[in-house]
This record gives sequence, structure tokens and C-alpha cells, in this order.
Amino acid sequence: MPALPPPASVPRPAAARDSGAPERAERQEAPLRVLLVEPESEQSHQLVLSLSGHDVDITVCVDGAEALLRVGMARPDTLVTSAAPPEVDLETLVRVTRRATDIPILIGVGPDDSQRAMRALAAGATACVNRPYRIPELAALLRGSLPGADGASVERLPGSAVPLRSGALELDALGHRLFVDGSPVDLALREFGIMDFLLRRSGRVVSREELWTAVWRKPLPPVNNTIAVHIRRLRHKLGDSEARPRFIHTVRGIGYRLDAASGE
Repeated sequence: MPALPPPASVPRPAAARDSGAPERAERQEAPLRVLLVEPESEQSHQLVLSLSGHDVDITVCVDGAEALLRVGMARPDTLVTSAAPPEVDLETLVRVTRRATDIPILIGVGPDDSQRAMRALAAGATACVNRPYRIPELAALLRGSLPGADGASVERLPGSAVPLRSGALELDALGHRLFVDGSPVDLALREFGIMDFLLRRSGRVVSREELWTAVWRKPLPPVNNTIAVHIRRLRHKLGDSEARPRFIHTVRGIGYRLDAASGE
């Protein structure tokens, strides 16, 4: 079997490589290690250049087979893959990776990737992100996906005493209150649960299955329009619109994405 080519990556700073501090301290100071599965060389090159300024160290794989080998060798913090990696299909890539590690797995999805994305989420993927990638969105999502990460994209535990703020939205879980542009909005129990779930994953595409399981805490029935009805009511209360959404965007065939910052 031929030797694998050296990974294309952004070099680590010398201080992070040569530090004699304990491993835990080194990991906190070192760049975020991302394994990127991207068959298009132009896009992977642009991502490496763009994310190098966000303290991210990228190892590029051109197909799913190489990625599965690199997962064990490079021990990345996060896996980012296109929805149609060559050699190994997306669902298999996610399932096998998930057996080896619990790192976040982010799926880059385009307009025609809804079915692949749904199967990947069911297999253990963490979240979906729009592809072509938007660098600020991807950088924030990469940092926010790590346990203990700081910043607005961190998912706080339910019941946190700290209100969750993003853009024009503020959610007070303990007081069971939602504010839009500083004004309170009255929400029913399920509506509040949906907003809590979406706001903690602001900028991410979440499937209907994820949303249903988290809020209703039971499997999603094969035919059910309950989520759509609740989303319609939420949009009305938020002053939102399906045609020109301010906050809640429908990702057809997959689910929803909350872009709280776009409401500012």
C-alpha cells in the first residue's frame, strides 16, 4: 500500500510545538485542529488561507477513505466534510468516525444535499453548515462546537442562570422569557422550547428530527406538520416572515436555521 502524502496544513506556531507545559495547557493554547474533507482543491486552498487567521490548523483530505485513516493519525478536534466525499459515502464516513471518536462532525451542505445530510445527522453528525462556506460563520461554528469553548456560539446547559443572547434575541431560561429588540414576547411552552433549541445552535442547520426529539422528547411520526405549525406561530410572534425571514430560515428538505445576528 503506497504511503499517504503529507497532510496539507497550516503550520503550528513554534511556541505551541515546543512548549514543555502539560498537554492540557498546550491544547488550550494550540490552534484548533480541523480535518477537512474537500475534493475541490481550489476551495480547500481558500479555506486553509482564510482560516489561518482564525487560529485554526487544517489537515486536508481529498476523499473519505483518506479521512478515515487521518482521523486516527492526526487526532483532530473537529471533522468538516462536504456532503459528497469521494471513495467513501458520507453516511459511512460519519458512522465509522463516530465509532472511533466523539469529536464534532460538521457537514457542508448545498441545495441538493438534503437527503445525504439527513442520513449523516442520523448516523451521528453534529450539525450542518452552508457550503460554499462563509469564513466567519464556519470559524465561529468550529470554536463553538468544542466543549468548554467561550463566546456567543457556545451551547449553554439548560437552566443556566446566564441569559442567552445572540443578535436581537435574548432568552432567559430561568425566567422563561424571550426578548426581541429588548421587548418581551409571550411564548407557549413548546414555542419557548423551540426557540431555546434553535438559539443555542444559532447559525446551524438543524433537522426536524433533532428539533422534535429535543422539544417533544419522542420519535418524530412519519407524517406530522406540528413543527411547521409551531414555526409559523413563532414567526408571527417574532415579526418574522417565511418569504423574507428575519430570524428563522427554512432549509428545504432538512429543517431550520436560526440566524439571530441577521435580525440586528
